[in-house]
Amino acid sequence: MQHNFELKILPFLKCLKLLLLLGYVSNQPTYAAKILGLFPHASESHFMVMRTFMMELARRDHNVTIYSSHRLDDRLDNLKEIIIEPEFPFWKEVQKQAGAKDLLELSKLSDEKLSKYLAQAGAALMDNFLDNYQVKDLLSLQPDDFDYDLIIVDMFYTESLLAMGYYFRTPVVAIVSKDFSDYMELVQEMLVPTACLPYDLENYDANLGFWQRLNNVKQCVNRRNSFIEDHYGSQEKIIKKHFHKIQGGLPSIMDLQSNLALLLVNNYYPLAAPKPLVPNIIPVGGLQIRAPRELPWQIRRFLDEARSGVVYINMGDEQLCGDIPKEKLEALLHVFNKREERFLWTCHDIQKMEGLPKNVMLQHLVPQTDILAHPHVKIFITNGDLLALQESIVRHVPIVGIPMFKNELENVIMAEKLQIGLRIDYANLTETSLSWALDSMAYKEFYILNIRDISKIFRDRPLGGLANALFWLDYVVRYGNQPLRTNGIGMPLGEMHLNDLMIYNFMITLLVLASLVGLYFVGLFVYRKRQTEKMFSKLN
Repeated sequence: MQHNFELKILPFLKCLKLLLLLGYVSNQPTYAAKILGLFPHASESHFMVMRTFMMELARRDHNVTIYSSHRLDDRLDNLKEIIIEPEFPFWKEVQKQAGAKDLLELSKLSDEKLSKYLAQAGAALMDNFLDNYQVKDLLSLQPDDFDYDLIIVDMFYTESLLAMGYYFRTPVVAIVSKDFSDYMELVQEMLVPTACLPYDLENYDANLGFWQRLNNVKQCVNRRNSFIEDHYGSQEKIIKKHFHKIQGGLPSIMDLQSNLALLLVNNYYPLAAPKPLVPNIIPVGGLQIRAPRELPWQIRRFLDEARSGVVYINMGDEQLCGDIPKEKLEALLHVFNKREERFLWTCHDIQKMEGLPKNVMLQHLVPQTDILAHPHVKIFITNGDLLALQESIVRHVPIVGIPMFKNELENVIMAEKLQIGLRIDYANLTETSLSWALDSMAYKEFYILNIRDISKIFRDRPLGGLANALFWLDYVVRYGNQPLRTNGIGMPLGEMHLNDLMIYNFMITLLVLASLVGLYFVGLFVYRKRQTEKMFSKLN
């Protein structure tokens, strides 16, 4: 009888314990911090990550001030916007530096050249941002008058912003949401104090020979040195120009990164390859994805009435609809016109298009995460941007990827491997290829089944991307940047690869060999001398 009573009461006691624990956690005092956000980039999709994060911070009673070229959708009493105008045309600046007439020509550049031009455009962006009179007013403050508890920066060729935290003695949290030209990987590579590996973690091959491994290390060293020289060098010049009030020697970018409180990386498995990380690098993949909002009535009606489903199109902010070559645009419109589905197309540069079929609608106001959440959206035509791929996975919408740049191609190839998407090479974008891709998606159910499985893997973690970012930000507000600080960042590559120790060991080895050789010849000399003495003694 007593045993049965214990069995009945035990689950109740466990539930009561859990409820008390949750009540204790929810009633813990929360410190309302004063947070400054600095976001120089004007790209709408890029800023979407920052908007979601900063709005959630404001909703959690933090006092938030944002310097940006974009306006927020909502208004809150504890959120202040300072608009930096005019917007800086970052991608036009990249094309200008490269001498490319369009993005297609820019995409044909080598990784080394593209990284160099991105670094030059990043320096121009930061010079423009820090030269704005409103930002100058902020920089004119004395460190004792700067009353923000935390600085959040958008890090994409904007490392000179880290000097804000150094000058005002305030912890800095950086967000990396762009994987363009391997920037996301390069930044993590610079922040993890490890030597270059002789193999690729993403494409590991256990059968690599000596010369292949040696070449991989050589490429890694060259890549890091080029990033430091081209990008960090130009950002340090910006610091020297705009932060002349810093007392003593100006810090290097590596010094500033070593004091970084958090680096929030907007990626997660299985889209990211598992690799060693330091404690202050936090994966927050899907940071921009929030609960879907109600769509405007005209878009909701267009989607609701699509009995054959909807294909959503967004080729990214960089590739404007007005810049699509005529023959490719005609191929797109001909395919759309022949199909039963409806097509919703996000264009940021135009609101009207000649010859637009009746089953196609253009829009530019609604975020794609809200559109992809509609149950009638069945296929997503995208350039392969990482944020788009994350949102398609969370919303269970397979993709047709039309990549132009290397990072987009890698993302679409990954989608193919995961069997959640198909790829069309940009040069092969024709009526035939597009019809084939849409038919394959529409009539093969396993793409939907696979993307649901991948979505479970992507979302199965203790905290979601946004919740995880908020937790660690509150952690920094409570304890500062010291608990997670990693020593060794910025260590010279020669020391990291133990070159000096290898030279030392090589010299010791040479010394030992020389000693052995010397002993051998000394012994040989003594032996021959004794033999000679014996021979002369016999003659006498």
